[in-house]
Amino acid sequence: MKGKKNKKRLKPILKKSMLTALGLGIALPIGGTLPQANAGAIGPVINISRPVLNDGIKWLSYSSEQNDPSFVPDVPIEVTSNNTVRINLSTHFRSDEFNTLTASSDDSSIAEVYVETRQDENMPTPTSTLVVIPYKSGKINIELKAKYTVSDVPETVTDNFELYISKKGDVNADGKVNSLDAADLLDYLRNMVSRRGFSYVEMNRMDVDRNAEPALGDMNALLQGYKGKTLGGENNDYVLTFQQVDDAPYVLNGQLKDYMGNSIATDYDLMDVDGDYINTPSYQWYRATDPSGEDRVLIEGEIAEQYTVKDEDEGYYLVLEVTAHSTSDANTEPRRVYIVAKEKIQRPD
Repeated sequence: MKGKKNKKRLKPILKKSMLTALGLGIALPIGGTLPQANAGAIGPVINISRPVLNDGIKWLSYSSEQNDPSFVPDVPIEVTSNNTVRINLSTHFRSDEFNTLTASSDDSSIAEVYVETRQDENMPTPTSTLVVIPYKSGKINIELKAKYTVSDVPETVTDNFELYISKKGDVNADGKVNSLDAADLLDYLRNMVSRRGFSYVEMNRMDVDRNAEPALGDMNALLQGYKGKTLGGENNDYVLTFQQVDDAPYVLNGQLKDYMGNSIATDYDLMDVDGDYINTPSYQWYRATDPSGEDRVLIEGEIAEQYTVKDEDEGYYLVLEVTAHSTSDANTEPRRVYIVAKEKIQRPD
């Protein structure tokens, strides 16, 4: 997966000599004895604390601060001066294959999202940009939609991913900034020594000093933030992490065609918007009397991509079910498409 090795950037640099300090040298008070604030409180301006990270979205840069020339450049995560995130969608949904791009958030009170499309005389093709405006702590699902225009009738393709937003210092994302965050950060630092894996979402929250390298310095930053009252209610910096949501592959522009006289074959475009490897789909043939294929009846044992026409198919529409499975998450619901022949089978006299 692209960017996977970049997680090394976020590993804390801890020496064995630090273990005593981490395990015994920091006395943590019981939750509630340190200053506490509502981590979701909204100030006059939301400040996006860099870096903004990406966990698993293959077409997107792993960080808003990516500047390592050894990695193939992906689509940048741009953080603007007015604290919005902008992501160019022109390479993800190319204009020669897609149009009518839209975006939505499942909770617009947490963050507003939309697609901005621009075209001028100096641009031969329009540029579409995803705009994200964060408002408060929480998690949203972002749904990108586009029309696949290669098909005779444009088909809608959807790409889902999540955005996690938490106030700086709210390490455990419980909606508060208090000593429980210090305790969780200590547990995190201990576990990193034993090589327990953490997601980018967790690691980005643990990076209190925002240097992209969770380590002992983050504990110091958290405790100093309590002492100086620069975290919690009096601080309006927010940590953002995008994370991939697995989408099953799409079967698009499907058609049934005559093949060598007495056989029917299928033609379609197979696409995975997440950029995952795609396995060969599974197939099942049906007969139907309705041109929509809604009243289809399964043909036992016919599970190949190609079908040999039989006498009993006379007067029926043939229907092919194509099922595309995710290769990155076995729990993702497969995507099924039914391709219906344009005409009934007519056997020669």
